[in-house]
Amino acid sequence: MREIELITLTSETGFTVHVLTFGGIIQKVMAKDKHNVRNNVVLNYDHIDDYKKNDLYLGCVVGPVAGRTKKGLIEVDNLSIQLDTSCHPNSLHSCLDGLHLINWDIKSKSMSKLILSHQSKDYKCMIDYEISYSVTGETLSIDYHAKVSSSVYLSLTNHSYFNLTGNPGNQIIHQKLKLNCTHYAKLDEENLPVELVPLTKTALDFSEYKSIKSALDDSSEDIAMASGIDHPFKRGASDTVAELMDLESGIVMKVQTNQPYVVVYTGNFLSTTTSLSGKTFGKHTGICFETQDLPNIATNKLDHIRLVTPESPYSSTTSFAFSTLG
Repeated sequence: MREIELITLTSETGFTVHVLTFGGIIQKVMAKDKHNVRNNVVLNYDHIDDYKKNDLYLGCVVGPVAGRTKKGLIEVDNLSIQLDTSCHPNSLHSCLDGLHLINWDIKSKSMSKLILSHQSKDYKCMIDYEISYSVTGETLSIDYHAKVSSSVYLSLTNHSYFNLTGNPGNQIIHQKLKLNCTHYAKLDEENLPVELVPLTKTALDFSEYKSIKSALDDSSEDIAMASGIDHPFKRGASDTVAELMDLESGIVMKVQTNQPYVVVYTGNFLSTTTSLSGKTFGKHTGICFETQDLPNIATNKLDHIRLVTPESPYSSTTSFAFSTLG
C-alpha cells in the first residue's frame, strides 16, 4: 500500500479540517466555541494504523452501499448484487469491500479543497468515484460523485462521530437535537427498517430542539430495540436536515443535504470496541449523521429506489456548518 497522506484544509476564517487519504477519513474538525477557542469536534484515533481496522467506521467514507442490507442481497429490476457479509450476516456498510478500506488517490488539492478519486470494478460494473472536501467560512462540504459503466445501486455517506463539547470523554446526551424530518423507520430485531412512521408525538420526535437524553431515557420499544437512537429519518422539505447544539461550549452545527434520509446514531455501542493502540470511546460520546438512502431499500421497498446509470451518474452533497450561540 502506498503511503497514507494527511491533508489539512483551511478556510479564510481559519476553520481547519484534517482528512486522510485512507478511507477518505475526516480525522479532525476544528470548530470555534463561544470563547473563540477551537477544539476538535469529531472522535478520532491517535494512530493511523487504527484506521486500517476501524470497526467503528470512524470518520470514513461509507459505501458502495451504506447501512445494513439483508443478507447482503440487492435485487431490483434486472440487477442482482451480492454485498460482502464477512463482517455481519446482513452486510454492514459493505463490510470488507467497503470504501473505508481504500487508500484514495489525490486528484487535486488546494488550501481549502481536496478531491479524492478511486476506480474499481464492483458488481460487474466499472465505477469512477470522486469525493471532494471543501471548507468555506466555518462550513465543511462533502460532495460525492460516481460515474458507472452500467446500472448499479450506490448509497454513499460519511461516518463521522460528532461531539460538540470538544472533549471525547464527554457524553453527547445533554446536547440538543432538532430534525427537519417527516418520518422515521421502525426497526426489527436485526436493526433493519420495516416500516416508515410519522414522527409526531413519538420518542423520536425532534421537530423542536430537545435533549438527546430525553429520547434515550424513553421506555419505548423503538429506543430499546436499538439500545438508543440508530434510526433512519426521512428528510422534510428543507435541505437543513438536522441541527445540534451544545449549551456549554456554545457550538451549533447545522447539517444540510440533498439526500433523502439521514441515519442518526448515538454511539450506542462505542464502549464495546477497542482500537489497536488501546484507545476506547465511551458509550454515547459521539453522534453520527449518515446522510444517505434508506438502508435495505431494495428489500423493504418502503420508498423509491434510485439506480445509478451511465446517463444518470451518482451525485450528492452534505455540509456541516458551525456557529456559536449569540
